[in-house]
Amino acid sequence: MDKFLIAGLGNPGTRYAKTRHNAGIDLVNLFTERNSLELKVNKSLKGKINSLEISKVEVFFLVPDIFMNHSGKSLKPTIKKLNIELEKVLIIHDDLDLPSGTCKLKSGGGDGGHNGLKSIIESLGGKKDFKRMRLGIGHPGNSNLVNKYVVQKGSLKERQERLSAIENGIEVLEFLIAGNWDMALNILHSK
Repeated sequence: MDKFLIAGLGNPGTRYAKTRHNAGIDLVNLFTERNSLELKVNKSLKGKINSLEISKVEVFFLVPDIFMNHSGKSLKPTIKKLNIELEKVLIIHDDLDLPSGTCKLKSGGGDGGHNGLKSIIESLGGKKDFKRMRLGIGHPGNSNLVNKYVVQKGSLKERQERLSAIENGIEVLEFLIAGNWDMALNILHSK
């Protein structure tokens, strides 16, 4: 059976729950809850993980149990243990460069200043051929405010926009898992 890995990035603990930076975790948690899938702690992978069969593919869901800036310390051992090709890895993360409520896909590329992606790319020896789902959180307008901004929940309107982006992301997961990248792009990018 083919394998696919979906990892939602964020920070562990209740202090960071539902913050802008945890949009990736929020998507994975919402999807797994809806599918009655409980993520289980795996200390060697530094995260919570479990799998589900979707479209004849064994799909693994991972939420690292370490801080965003060290995400690679969870992704590298998980990718190695699952013996999975990078093209079959989807990293879901927040994105300051996209307006709040936006969900976009990207294949490969640099880290775009995102420390979680930077950690993953470094841990993989510079390889960056994995897919990304970018959940827009907007930008505070001043780079000095970014660190504080990303660990806040935002206004009610923003939280609703973030949930809308997450719903849009969930809507295309099955296409991504089945390798139908173009269909997923068309659906998302027409919204």
